[in-house]
Amino acid sequence: MEENTKTIEESFQALEEIISKLESDDVTLDESFALYKSGMEELQSASNKIDQTKKAVLAIAKDGGLVVFEEEE
Repeated sequence: MEENTKTIEESFQALEEIISKLESDDVTLDESFALYKSGMEELQSASNKIDQTKKAVLAIAKDGGLVVFEEEE
């Protein structure tokens, strides 16, 4: 799945590119909808990765030791 292969930085870069395209004058309504959908997927991916990182940092900070973080499903 693409979500697992992109870094947070790559997702933010993709979002910047999508925003630039949406702000251009030559984008059609159909293209705008497709870009919006793609942007929302990138945003969700970045948000999930940030949440995972935050949980891992909190797990480490809790007792000062290294704790292996396992994502809950």
